[in-house]
Amino acid sequence: MTKIVFLCLLLTFILNGVDGQIKLSQQSKISVLTCAQGDELYSAFGHSALRVYDAENNMDLVFNYGTFDFNTPNFYLKFANGKLDYILSVSQFKRFLAAYFKENRSVKEQVLNLSLEDKQSVFDALMENYRPENRYYKYDFFFDNCATRIVDIIGDHIDGEIVFENNSAQEVSFRTYLHHYLSYSPWIETGLNLLLGLPADKIATRKESTFLPDFLLQAFDHAVIKSDSATSALVIEKRELLSLNTPSSLHKTFYTPMFICSVILLVVLVLSFVLNSNILVYLDRFLFFITGLVGILVAYLWFVTDHSVPANNLNILWALPTFVYLAFSKFNSKFSKILIYIHLVCLCVFLLGWKFIPQAFPMATIPMALLLVFRLYLKRNRNTKFV
Repeated sequence: MTKIVFLCLLLTFILNGVDGQIKLSQQSKISVLTCAQGDELYSAFGHSALRVYDAENNMDLVFNYGTFDFNTPNFYLKFANGKLDYILSVSQFKRFLAAYFKENRSVKEQVLNLSLEDKQSVFDALMENYRPENRYYKYDFFFDNCATRIVDIIGDHIDGEIVFENNSAQEVSFRTYLHHYLSYSPWIETGLNLLLGLPADKIATRKESTFLPDFLLQAFDHAVIKSDSATSALVIEKRELLSLNTPSSLHKTFYTPMFICSVILLVVLVLSFVLNSNILVYLDRFLFFITGLVGILVAYLWFVTDHSVPANNLNILWALPTFVYLAFSKFNSKFSKILIYIHLVCLCVFLLGWKFIPQAFPMATIPMALLLVFRLYLKRNRNTKFV
């Protein structure tokens, strides 16, 4: 479909003048489309796209920076390693809207207050971006995605500067902005907060908050275009293209990670004084193995992948990868005793520094860290009873 659209656009280029540009009419409009959250994980934060409408040119296109090709070789490996190219795609507006209607996702439109020259400049830049050699880009969760690209391409190609409302009185981190979307998905929120490092705790400016579609919409609502001659509102018209009901399945669950981990902590505390130590060895090995796997994942995302947001992840203080070694070691060996001591120190630093460490941690890590401290303490002080 995108190939057909592109060929049609190239043909229109040829038919619209020697310079190969489509000349937008005075009645043309460029608008930002903001789409609601979806049920799939990749759509959990909503979506943004740009619409270019010009009845005189019989054109109604959506430029979408949020697409990727599932047929890419080694797709999942590239995605995990942060090496997957995202693509600017173009589709007919009616097809775009129909897809979101089918997914039961609302769509809002903000028509931008641009001069004909500015609209032409933005549209030309979009078409230049859509060339095969330009349409691919390296996605970054906070700083280069489907929403931030819209801000950049508009800001870079208009006569004047987009000035966002000052939100200095409200200091919000990137991580806190994500909570807006995940408050009804505690398991996803906990998992994401485990994998996000210190970059997520940086305070975001109003412009930086536009990495999320809903906050792009809010920022544009209150933004102005400031030029040498005048200051004008960025958005001149706002409307809902699709107004669909939020699924009733969005409700807070009692069985949160914090609740489950607290129950596990209490159960293991009781079992530690009831079960035979030989049986508890297997429980410890399982606990250490799972914790070590979490640590390996944290370390992998931090040191191996190209993702920027999992860097400097201090969750590694409680989920040390070396827990995997402990899971298969003899607990009463000299090296294991040293390792147990190191793990205890790291866990104590994590628990005591909870309020002072400049990274926000999932609440569920508290009972897990306490459980690890308890079991490691017993290992260190009663290790002769263990394998």
